[in-house]
Amino acid sequence: MVQDSLAAAGFLLLFMADILWVKGQRGVSALHASGYMAVGGSIGCMALLPGLGWRGQNSAIDYGEWGADRPGALVSALLVAVALASFTLLLWSVFFELEIAKRKGTLSPAKTYSGGTYGLCRHPGFWWFSFLVASIGALRGFRSNFFTIFIMIGLDLLLIFIQDCYTFPKVFRGYEDYKKSVPFLMPRMRKGRSHRD
Repeated sequence: MVQDSLAAAGFLLLFMADILWVKGQRGVSALHASGYMAVGGSIGCMALLPGLGWRGQNSAIDYGEWGADRPGALVSALLVAVALASFTLLLWSVFFELEIAKRKGTLSPAKTYSGGTYGLCRHPGFWWFSFLVASIGALRGFRSNFFTIFIMIGLDLLLIFIQDCYTFPKVFRGYEDYKKSVPFLMPRMRKGRSHRD
């Protein structure tokens, strides 16, 4: 499927960008941007393009068969709301929250940050991404998008595991202390004080 290939390519680019980042090489921003665009394109294909599935030798999907698992109107409205909220939170956590903290002076380059959503767990974007992909997949037909949902969430989990164990401890000062005070993925209910090294 197109969206599976785009997702795999996007996460591969993000992984390569992290390797260059650790080594202090150039081109990290371009690779990150390309990876994010490929993953975003994958989500867009799953959300917007009909008929991206395979059935035997024919690449066209018969919605009478494949679309039978699509939800009703009320559940669809709920899934759209979850997708929009997840997309907004994903943009906030991954692209805006840390930049705003840097501009306010509460975060310096190469230091850890445990304020905001990063005080709940070390990788809050994983949850927003997972909810976004799962809600879009369910909206478009869960059975026909199960593999894509599994691939996207699995690749994201693999990437953040590598980042947590290898990349971030090498590029962020105080990351080992941050790991001790903020959980990996299971959000804590009460946030502690913001950790600044």
